[in-house]
Amino acid sequence: MTNSIHKVTLRAVAGTGWEVLQEQLEDTHEEVRSFAVSDGRYGVLITRHRHDTYTLAVSPDVPYGMTYERDAREPRKEHPPRLTPVRS
Repeated sequence: MTNSIHKVTLRAVAGTGWEVLQEQLEDTHEEVRSFAVSDGRYGVLITRHRHDTYTLAVSPDVPYGMTYERDAREPRKEHPPRLTPVRS
């Protein structure tokens, strides 16, 4: 379980296009990343819960300066959700 220090959850409004959600994700990533950088110890974890719901968090599970993605939708029993590095 991820222990986050700063966390923001985004839920897209019905009828919102992907472009709007992508812009919200990018803006929120910059906000959360600024907390991670100011602390100097952790990275950012972006978790997709549903097609329209994401959580962005400063996480000790992610190395400093990195952003990882995790897809938490319907995890398979034999394969827990994995962290995927996306940017530094």
